[in-house]
Amino acid sequence: MTNPIENRNGKKHCNLKVVLLGDSSVGKSSLLMRYIVGKFQTSNATIGAAFMTKNIQLDDEKDVTLEIWDTAGQERYRSLTPMYYRGTDVAIIVYDVTSPISLSHAENWIDELNSYIDTDRKLSSLRIILAANKADLLDEYQQPEELKESRSDKFFVVSAKTGDGIYELFDGAISDLPEEMFIKQSETVDNKIIPIDKKFYDIDISSCNC
Repeated sequence: MTNPIENRNGKKHCNLKVVLLGDSSVGKSSLLMRYIVGKFQTSNATIGAAFMTKNIQLDDEKDVTLEIWDTAGQERYRSLTPMYYRGTDVAIIVYDVTSPISLSHAENWIDELNSYIDTDRKLSSLRIILAANKADLLDEYQQPEELKESRSDKFFVVSAKTGDGIYELFDGAISDLPEEMFIKQSETVDNKIIPIDKKFYDIDISSCNC
């Protein structure tokens, strides 16, 4: 669950935990790097999970710190993934538009997430976003209407390579946040906020092959 924190700049602030889920090589890490650093990068598959943060100024009175966990999609690391589910506010389920199997697995990822989350918090407070990545590789493709409408709150078509839809995707994660998720920052509380865009590593990290 979101844990709003306070610092000393007098604005309302909220920490939002975002988890990226999906099969290996669907482009989760490339998608995240495009958002954080504005460049398309490819490398080896993620091992364990990667952690990055980004601070978003919503208006003159509010800001949000996105705490983004990029999880490994390889089967051999699936047993590690549930440790990152706890406290999730937004789950972005990524699939590859050129890989029908990654789309069929998207529902499995949603089911697994829900099976771990529902013992920790109410499912109604978890936002699920479906992201169709690698849109640059196809001129036309069939959108997953049933999965889009029944299992996710929002749906975005994106391309980590071109950058199309990436900012809209993450803007969708922070849009319409309820007022209770924010707290006015106190001048007397000396809590620390993770610096903008600072990269951390859990176990090992690299980006998805895509």
